[in-house]
Amino acid sequence: MGVNRKLAGALVAASDRNWTGAVLARDKKTGSEASVYLYEGGIYSLELDDYEPSFVSRLIAAGHIDAARLASVRPSLDRETANHMVGRIVVDCGWISVDRLAEYHREYLLAGLGAVLRRQSLRIRESKNEITSRFCILPSGIGELVSEIEIRQMQLDRAASALAGSRHAGSCVLRVMRSTAGVSNGSPELDAFMRAVDGVRSVDEVAAMCGFTRAEAVFHASVLTTAGVAIVAATAEPPAQARSLRVPEDFGMLTVTPGLPGVRSSSLQVASATPALDAQSVSAAPRRTPRRSGAWAETVPLARPKVPPRDLTTQVIARPPAGQGAP
Repeated sequence: MGVNRKLAGALVAASDRNWTGAVLARDKKTGSEASVYLYEGGIYSLELDDYEPSFVSRLIAAGHIDAARLASVRPSLDRETANHMVGRIVVDCGWISVDRLAEYHREYLLAGLGAVLRRQSLRIRESKNEITSRFCILPSGIGELVSEIEIRQMQLDRAASALAGSRHAGSCVLRVMRSTAGVSNGSPELDAFMRAVDGVRSVDEVAAMCGFTRAEAVFHASVLTTAGVAIVAATAEPPAQARSLRVPEDFGMLTVTPGLPGVRSSSLQVASATPALDAQSVSAAPRRTPRRSGAWAETVPLARPKVPPRDLTTQVIARPPAGQGAP
């Protein structure tokens, strides 16, 4: 993987100084900006201006939240901040472990950081003492994260090769050919992906619907095609513009334009004898302005812990009233 040396150097230098703040990387081509957050030299979070994880959908897809549980916590979820709050709530309710929650946060961070590091045309600047409480992990070294990103990319390449060798695996449109019974092998994420496949949505669009990264979605798609349950019906030409990034891996690949009318994918390249299909319109979400607030100090210890606490994002939230939702 070709890593942007300027950004990597800035992160290494910040780590060597045990620096706390945000390294901001702006893509010169698309204008998208990423904020890489460090605490005492360790990277603990990343925010992309034009992408917000659909974390409620992710927890539903993973089976941690069902209809009853969602109904029981809905009063605690503000519509604008639900994706930021829900992780804390499900941990406090005992529906998910802190370690499992951290794995989801880490997947988002690896997907986004990998995409940013692959962009060669970046403007870099530092913003000292900037902090966030969103989608945090325990601070990790840049070398450790880059190694994980490289392994993750190799796994993504292998999974993508199962989708007819598609260069743009996220743009593939799948069509279910037979019953999916027995394919999921108990994986709620794969079940959720299969339910969302409709012969119209691309892999990336299904990923956005379920709260997956592209790497997760492509893996699920490759399982279905390898098992003969689904085929690649078409490959949609990726849009040049959108209102928001569908997956974190889209950083630097899409130009995000606020207020852009619904963009429809076009010029489908048929991969089989089936007719060309129209891909669904790109999700219409407004461009997000990153919130960098002092709330982080209330949820993250101000000294690097020797023993991991409950989680960098965990705080006490009242358990739903008895009788509402699963225990």
